[in-house]
Amino acid sequence: MVVLRMMMKPQSVADIRTMPAGREMDQQIACAVMGLSDEEDIPPYSEDIAAAWSVVETMVRKDGLYFGAPHYKNKRQSLAQLGYPEGTECWYCVINTKRLNKVVLCADTAPLAICRAALLGVKSENPA
Repeated sequence: MVVLRMMMKPQSVADIRTMPAGREMDQQIACAVMGLSDEEDIPPYSEDIAAAWSVVETMVRKDGLYFGAPHYKNKRQSLAQLGYPEGTECWYCVINTKRLNKVVLCADTAPLAICRAALLGVKSENPA
């Protein structure tokens, strides 16, 4: 049995921006975003769009937080002004909170972009 409270490792925006999809990400989403306990089955939020969409539905209902559902950017649409290299292709989510001003989180897949944005949003609401 994994204790989810001990799994909350990412301490910076950079850590969250680069965190890979997988079990650790899913456990953090389950605990910090979805309010699940370590005794429940944890869906593959970071790899399955249906599971990730439940994260979107949770995040868009939070007060004081804007959570933009994932969009796809191709090479012709620049994210350079947001710190991504020219020609970046990615799925991205936008998050805006009282502590964050329009942060864009990119990933290779929509579920991973959703999870990265959700973790950053929760972290900004409850800084360590």
